[in-house]
Amino acid sequence: MADLPLVIVLAVGGATVGGPEALRLLHDIAGRNPAGDVIIAVFLIFAVTALVLGTMLLARYVSVADGNDDAALDPCTARFARVTLAVALAVVVFVAACLLAVPWRERGHGGAARSCSA
Repeated sequence: MADLPLVIVLAVGGATVGGPEALRLLHDIAGRNPAGDVIIAVFLIFAVTALVLGTMLLARYVSVADGNDDAALDPCTARFARVTLAVALAVVVFVAACLLAVPWRERGHGGAARSCSA
């Protein structure tokens, strides 16, 4: 796990960048069926968990690493970074799926939306 800063950025930025748009899409399907409500709850739990784990990993990285990248990679930190990466990737994949579904949902049917009217 040599890319600890990459894991930190992915965990903190994963839900922050596309999270509001994903929540807007999820808000549209809220209350229609129980599966949608469960998906919303799981996404919110994962998004908050990714932010918290990323922040904790950043604090660990800053407090231990004094210019030496290998100093912060003791076995506990490496395992913690793997868990953080797994949660962050789950959030990023879900946010990406929601961002791909937004143009489809706005048009009302499948297919790619035109980016300009020309």
